[in-house]
Amino acid sequence: MIEKELFWDDLLNAIDTHAYRTIYVVGNTDCGKTTLCRYLVQQMVPQKTVGYVDCDPGQSNLGLPTTLNAGLFTSPEQQAPEQIFSRFIGVTSPRQKKLQCLLAVQRLTEKMKQLGSEFTIIDSSGYASGADAVEFHAVLIESLQPDLVVIVEHENELERLAQYISKLNGIALKRLPVSSHVKPRSMPIRREYRETKFREYFQNSDLKVVDISNMMLCGSLPERFTVQTVRGRLIAFLDSEKFVVKVGVARSIYDNDQICVCLVPEFDQDQASFLQIGDLFLDPELKEDHSKQAG
Repeated sequence: MIEKELFWDDLLNAIDTHAYRTIYVVGNTDCGKTTLCRYLVQQMVPQKTVGYVDCDPGQSNLGLPTTLNAGLFTSPEQQAPEQIFSRFIGVTSPRQKKLQCLLAVQRLTEKMKQLGSEFTIIDSSGYASGADAVEFHAVLIESLQPDLVVIVEHENELERLAQYISKLNGIALKRLPVSSHVKPRSMPIRREYRETKFREYFQNSDLKVVDISNMMLCGSLPERFTVQTVRGRLIAFLDSEKFVVKVGVARSIYDNDQICVCLVPEFDQDQASFLQIGDLFLDPELKEDHSKQAG
């Protein structure tokens, strides 16, 4: 059950009064952005088809860590979208792959609108502190052109971003305080969340030999595929729109980059047009292995 704040109703009234169709929610880690977004989905879906874009590759609600995800909500009874579209980033923080995240959010937002979203909520990541993060959100907001940006903050820590948005023509701004119900999560708890998601995703997976001769390799390609640069590395098989078909954990790539051995759930290999190489490594127990560096 969502513990709502009374001032969230003011936001709903503003959305209804001005007929906003796309909103972008931004704030630092542990400010309650996602809970607010879930509440908005819950309140809006009885009247509209709602597209929800989850932009957090570290603590994703809809998909696997290292991915950005989106789906449609069409009825109040839905606990999750019937179909989830994912873009593979290969890392757990946008700061490491800003351009890829920018493109992924654009493509996911476009996909929701193509599928009939009448109200789209973009739930940004908690990467919001510092000049680089502010610039990241500023560029993304300018590119997406949402009707409304909602800033959730403790004590005006996103003042610079707010000033930037106030100068943009046609984009409204609303600033909200952090919910009193927010429960901060430590870094170890966040890592355990990611590793639990990995274990659940790969629990029924087997090692497979995949012919990748007709796939385009992309992403963080090492100079050479060796045991050191491949084993344990997250990879993703992508369709022709570069949406995720399946994510895997590589064991080896050999035969002049024609064959990939990986731990991966069952999938139709004919759907895969691209093989994207990620930066994150997992150990045999599917825990994050930071002793290895991509490159």
